[in-house]
Amino acid sequence: MKNGLLLALLFLLVSCASERNSTLKYSTTIEALEHYKRGWVQIMDEGRYGDAEISYRKVLEQDPDFLVGKSVLARLTLDLGERLKLYEEIQKKKSTIKGDESLILEVYTSLVKYTNLRDQGSSEAKNAIQAALQLAEKNFKKVVHKYPEEVYLKAEYIEILHSLYGPAQALDSLNKLSTTSQKDNPFLLGFAASMHAELEEYDIAMKRANRLLEVVNDSTQPKTFAVLANIYFQMENLVIAKKNADRANQLDPNNLDASRLKKKIDKAIEEQNLPTLSDTK
Repeated sequence: MKNGLLLALLFLLVSCASERNSTLKYSTTIEALEHYKRGWVQIMDEGRYGDAEISYRKVLEQDPDFLVGKSVLARLTLDLGERLKLYEEIQKKKSTIKGDESLILEVYTSLVKYTNLRDQGSSEAKNAIQAALQLAEKNFKKVVHKYPEEVYLKAEYIEILHSLYGPAQALDSLNKLSTTSQKDNPFLLGFAASMHAELEEYDIAMKRANRLLEVVNDSTQPKTFAVLANIYFQMENLVIAKKNADRANQLDPNNLDASRLKKKIDKAIEEQNLPTLSDTK
């Protein structure tokens, strides 16, 4: 009996230690971290960029020195002046962040640097984005294998691979890296659907999209409409693509993915002189 109890206790301790080691530890308060995690759900799973920006402002209210949180806010804000200020603040204190957290901070600040250069019309922007992507691939590769439960870091890693190598390699990595519990993660489902569409595997793309609709089951979230808009755009069904893009943009005008896609769809419709759904009513 005693041996059985001892073994059970040992198993529990090992399981708890394994769970602790599967997520990255950030140097911030519990309260700030709650808003930080909520922000990622809003960005990646729900497509609510506006709400996420509010969450990251709450992060800094709780902990003004949480540099990773500050770097995510810098990535979200559309105010160039604020972004430049946040970047400068991070640069002054970045040496205080150590270990794996510093790997994430390096990536995020490199992306902020690129965005600043782009918005300033700098000729250095092109080189800056390539440097940021290469750094992101190197740093995220270390982190996602070390902390398998960090699904949003994993999601960003897949996005980076897609930018560098295209949908086929990114899909392969997504399938290899996703744990069983992450198979139905809304972002991963939606991004996989979009990449299958990019590869002209439309049946698979729609199956993934339909699964996303089942998992989310919330017509107020921009994510599902943005994913459907992208799939229909890849299928060159511009009228249905526009309907979904307009809906995603209406739900959250700050969703950069949806707004950029909407511009591409509107431009394609204008070039082809196609009627929209509103024109045909």
